[in-house]
Amino acid sequence: MTNLFSPQESGNFQQNTGFVTPSTQTLEKLQRRVPVVGDKAIIDLINGIQINKEMLRYRKNRGWFGNLISKLDGSDNKRQILLDGNLIAGQEALANWVLELTDSLKISQTALEITQNSLLEARDAIRHQKQRLQKQEDAINKLSEQFNQLAEQVHQRLNNIESRIRKLEVRVAANEDLDHIITAWAAGQTYSQLPWAIQIALLAREVFSSSVINYELETGDKERYRQLLVNKIIAHSKQLPNSFFGIGDLLEQTWISMNNDDRELTAGLLEIRSIPQKRLTNIPHLFVIGTTLELATLPEEVRPNKPAQSAIYLCRAQIDSISRTTDAREFITTIVEETANDCLTIINNISN
Repeated sequence: MTNLFSPQESGNFQQNTGFVTPSTQTLEKLQRRVPVVGDKAIIDLINGIQINKEMLRYRKNRGWFGNLISKLDGSDNKRQILLDGNLIAGQEALANWVLELTDSLKISQTALEITQNSLLEARDAIRHQKQRLQKQEDAINKLSEQFNQLAEQVHQRLNNIESRIRKLEVRVAANEDLDHIITAWAAGQTYSQLPWAIQIALLAREVFSSSVINYELETGDKERYRQLLVNKIIAHSKQLPNSFFGIGDLLEQTWISMNNDDRELTAGLLEIRSIPQKRLTNIPHLFVIGTTLELATLPEEVRPNKPAQSAIYLCRAQIDSISRTTDAREFITTIVEETANDCLTIINNISN
């Protein structure tokens, strides 16, 4: 920016003249406030100087007589008025321009303040919106956690309900199969004309080949239907001895009372020769029954005199020691337990 007076010139001027005009003070203050005023003032001053030069050149060219005529006819006065008017117009234009510039700066400052306030309001609004969004996000996360917990609870309840329904279905099926098997046996429709020891072994095999074994597999309950079967056999059987008896004697009477066809049929149903040794260790009583029937089906010339006693001896030598005497409940319970466990072993081996 161009200044009208440098600090040194301004001081010299004041020192030489001895005073400072009000217009000079005003211009200096205005220049300090609006630096571009100096540029504009210089331009207007130069324009004024150019006009004054033209006026002086005109006066010099006219000479003394021309100037005298100008004074007489008033043209010189008109030119002076024109010059003064030109200077006044230049000063007014300068003043108006400065005022316009000042007003423009005020408007710009106001606009800046308004813009700043708007930006501050926008910042606050954005901050509040961010806080609201954060609260909403926290609420959504909390709701999501609650929903997940609820879903997990519902899932667990559904699983529990499905498990209970499945157990109920399996239990109903086991009850129906057991009732059907026991009812047919008690009515003499199955295993008729067979000795009661053979009937118990075959009956237990039929029961634990039905839905009863599925119940034990899915629930792990190995007591309910085993005890129920023992009680039903004891309640419906009419051939059970009332006192202790020898297992060998019972089995000897059993095979002797059977005809050849029933011996061969039951020997095939209860055969133990194809059963692995690992399974045989868990069914010693069934081993004795099956071995007795197999030995009883041999021709007379090679058949032992007492197949049951021979079977007990083989069991003690190859499998396990068993008691020589028992009663009806203990014998039935043992046959039922061995049969049920053997059926579970077969199913587990197939599944694996």
